[in-house]
Amino acid sequence: MFYAQSFQMNDIKHTNTSIKHFVREHLGCACPDEVFDNIRVVDRCRIFDLSNTVYEIGGRLLVAVITPSDWHEVENNLAQLIDAGKQFRDQHGYNRFRLVIATGDTDAIASLQAAFRSQPNVDEKTHLHVIRPEAIPSNVSAEST
Repeated sequence: MFYAQSFQMNDIKHTNTSIKHFVREHLGCACPDEVFDNIRVVDRCRIFDLSNTVYEIGGRLLVAVITPSDWHEVENNLAQLIDAGKQFRDQHGYNRFRLVIATGDTDAIASLQAAFRSQPNVDEKTHLHVIRPEAIPSNVSAEST
């Protein structure tokens, strides 16, 4: 109901390895290895109105990667993005929701983190990560599989 077309990625070892590395190294996730055996990538997921890719990892972790042309757009819509991600997380039984904003603007880090901390709808299972776009696995796309 919320998605664009997605593809199961279990048989693509290199893609899973790239996503696992990204989630562990750049997002600090300590999920056990077996969680990464089942990864689904959804491009242009309609839960979010911005350009994004969603990784559904092992039935436990929901990661939304947003690459906005202007990070202020994300900051202005942060409450709605958090609510949408939490609702999807809870409805589908995920343990965690990680919202990832990819931007090269260093001013975005402090500003987005402050805006995130001030949101009343954030819980302990919701996390924000502001990263550089080059940290996103370039070989991962639902369309390329």
